[in-house]
Amino acid sequence: MYTSESKNHQYSFTHDWFVVPKLDENHELVKISKAINWPVLSDKLAQFYCPDNGRPTKPSRAKVGLLILKHLYQFSDEDSVDLIKRDLYAQYLCDISFGEAIKFIHPTTLVKFRKKIGLPGIKLIEEEVLNSLKRAKLLKGRKLVCDTTVVPSNISYPTDISLLEKVRAKTVGILEKAKQFGAHTYRTYKRTAKKIFVIYQKIRHHTIQSRRRTQKKILQFSRRNVAQLKDALEKLSSGADNSLNKVKERFLKQSKQFLTTASTIVEQQKDIYRKLPVKDRIVSAHQPHIRPMVRGKYPVEVEFGPKLLLNLKNNFLFLEHLSFNNTPDSQLLDASLKGYQERFYSLPTQLAADRGFWSKENYQLAKDYNIRKIAIENKGKSSYLEGKPFRERLRRLRCSIEAKISLSKRKYGLNRIRYTMPSGEEMWVRLGLMAMNLKTSTGYG
Repeated sequence: MYTSESKNHQYSFTHDWFVVPKLDENHELVKISKAINWPVLSDKLAQFYCPDNGRPTKPSRAKVGLLILKHLYQFSDEDSVDLIKRDLYAQYLCDISFGEAIKFIHPTTLVKFRKKIGLPGIKLIEEEVLNSLKRAKLLKGRKLVCDTTVVPSNISYPTDISLLEKVRAKTVGILEKAKQFGAHTYRTYKRTAKKIFVIYQKIRHHTIQSRRRTQKKILQFSRRNVAQLKDALEKLSSGADNSLNKVKERFLKQSKQFLTTASTIVEQQKDIYRKLPVKDRIVSAHQPHIRPMVRGKYPVEVEFGPKLLLNLKNNFLFLEHLSFNNTPDSQLLDASLKGYQERFYSLPTQLAADRGFWSKENYQLAKDYNIRKIAIENKGKSSYLEGKPFRERLRRLRCSIEAKISLSKRKYGLNRIRYTMPSGEEMWVRLGLMAMNLKTSTGYG
């Protein structure tokens, strides 16, 4: 049952204070808490809960406040919950008194909250933050700067042998668990395969022949185990007892999902061993949607994570597009302009972007949108911007988005995505940018 923010009196910052403490009004958390319209946000998040059935939830302000603290200071869920137990300003942001904060919330509540509201709920929170920026009149002018970047996912650097070993080890683990539900015992050669992999890992430098030899052996073990898992799941699904309990049904569902990924990886690695081209190569057994992004930039030429299209307006950064395909920048300008129009209900009059966005079609597209001053760097030595009076000013403006992207990666967690739930990558990025925009709005960004 959802607890409405406006009707809730059980939890409040002033609930059990004998003397209400005097706070610094210029503190960033005090400014953030006053900028957001909490009753309106609470009413928007109420759609994800049942209004009159079940146990009352914790107030939405407390949970949203903990998410802000988490991404504002790069904390874990446990550290964020620990912060409100000992920090007066964190309690003010979450509207929790000192006595209530001691045993108020468990870190797993944040996990359940993120799963409950999902990406649509995160977008509602982001929308309310945008409204707070508009109310404060911080979004002035009609200048747009766009750029792209890649945010790495939380996976180890993939190699062919290590990827096959992870598939083999997890497949063997599922086979052992399947025995509890009546599956047959298979000879998996897990000790032999692990010994071969450990010996390979201990050698610092490998020849091409030794690497291919080990790759072939691990590939054979993986193919055998995947075939065994497929046979075991088919027999469990088509057994005499068709009345499956919930535990067994959940086990079969998760195992079949992994089996599809494991079979694809094994087939792809077979083609790689034969030196054949592979399309849509999987680089993670646990997150198969991740693709390698060849950027060719120093110091990392290939990154593994989603590609972001970002818009900068008045020193505030907004996500317009997220994709796991390495789409060329020249194909993303239209999405950037439409995202700007949807967010601010008008089109920009000035546009700045780097040479990755340059094409004759994009230049004509910007003209069709009645953008008066267009500063997209031309590819090659010549530049159509020479002699234009706004050239240097828009070039300097374009450099500012590089600084904001760097700040988001250094201070707000966009250097590594930690969420692994469905749509977790976009949720992590939106929450990180939201925290950065809130701090910028207080004058501390």
